[in-house]
Amino acid sequence: MSKLIERIKALIPIIKGQKDLDDAYLARSADVYDLERRMRLLDAASRANARSLIFGTVMP
Repeated sequence: MSKLIERIKALIPIIKGQKDLDDAYLARSADVYDLERRMRLLDAASRANARSLIFGTVMP
Protein backbone atom coordinates (compact mmCIF):
# COMPACT_ATOMS: atom_id res chain seq x y z
CA MET A 1 0.00 0.00 0.00
CA SER A 2 2.82 2.42 0.77
CA LYS A 3 4.30 1.94 -2.71
CA LEU A 4 0.96 2.88 -4.22
CA ILE A 5 0.84 6.04 -2.12
CA GLU A 6 4.40 6.93 -3.11
CA ARG A 7 3.55 6.52 -6.80
CA ILE A 8 0.45 8.70 -6.43
CA LYS A 9 2.50 11.37 -4.66
CA ALA A 10 5.02 11.26 -7.51
CA LEU A 11 2.27 11.93 -10.05
CA ILE A 12 0.72 14.81 -8.14
CA PRO A 13 2.58 18.11 -8.38
CA ILE A 14 3.91 19.49 -5.16
CA ILE A 15 1.04 21.00 -3.20
CA LYS A 16 1.91 23.45 -0.48
CA GLY A 17 0.26 22.94 2.86
CA GLN A 18 -1.70 25.66 4.60
CA LYS A 19 1.15 26.32 7.03
CA ASP A 20 3.54 26.91 4.14
CA LEU A 21 1.06 29.29 2.53
CA ASP A 22 0.56 31.14 5.81
CA ASP A 23 4.31 31.42 6.38
CA ALA A 24 4.80 32.84 2.88
CA TYR A 25 1.97 35.32 3.48
CA LEU A 26 3.57 36.46 6.74
CA ALA A 27 7.01 36.68 5.12
CA ARG A 28 5.68 39.25 2.64
CA SER A 29 4.93 41.70 5.48
CA ALA A 30 6.24 45.20 4.90
CA ASP A 31 7.00 45.94 8.55
CA VAL A 32 6.24 44.79 12.09
CA TYR A 33 2.82 46.43 12.11
CA ASP A 34 1.87 44.72 8.86
CA LEU A 35 3.13 41.41 10.28
CA GLU A 36 0.98 41.81 13.39
CA ARG A 37 -2.06 42.68 11.28
CA ARG A 38 -1.55 39.64 9.08
CA MET A 39 -1.08 37.42 12.15
CA ARG A 40 -4.38 38.69 13.58
CA LEU A 41 -6.13 38.00 10.27
CA LEU A 42 -4.80 34.45 10.12
CA ASP A 43 -5.73 33.87 13.75
CA ALA A 44 -9.27 35.13 13.19
CA ALA A 45 -9.65 32.95 10.09
CA SER A 46 -8.43 29.84 11.90
CA ARG A 47 -10.82 30.51 14.78
CA ALA A 48 -13.73 30.94 12.37
CA ASN A 49 -12.82 27.70 10.61
CA ALA A 50 -12.55 25.84 13.92
CA ARG A 51 -15.90 27.24 15.03
CA SER A 52 -17.52 26.05 11.79
CA LEU A 53 -16.15 22.55 12.41
CA ILE A 54 -17.49 22.48 15.96
CA PHE A 55 -20.97 23.79 15.17
CA GLY A 56 -21.27 22.29 11.70
CA THR A 57 -21.84 25.59 9.96
CA VAL A 58 -20.38 26.61 6.65
CA MET A 59 -18.43 29.85 6.55
CA PRO A 60 -18.69 31.93 3.35
